[in-house]
Amino acid sequence: MRTQVRRIGNSLGNIIPATFIRQLGLVEGADIEVKTEGNKIIIEPVKRQKKWLPFSEKELLKGLDAHTAHADELASVSGKELGE
Repeated sequence: MRTQVRRIGNSLGNIIPATFIRQLGLVEGADIEVKTEGNKIIIEPVKRQKKWLPFSEKELLKGLDAHTAHADELASVSGKELGE
């Protein structure tokens, strides 16, 4: 696909066509890496690292079943919690 370099403020830039945006799953504010190889400009999305959580889902759910999870009980708010 051929596009043109254009002035954006005091810099020169290029608009990434919507086809490529969709193909790469980019969104506004996504980080990209821009580099050159020879006389080519390469733009790559930066893969975000998953947030590290101290416990796995398996560890958090260990020992829970329908009885110990109290899935059959509804929470009731006391007057004290409501500030009465």
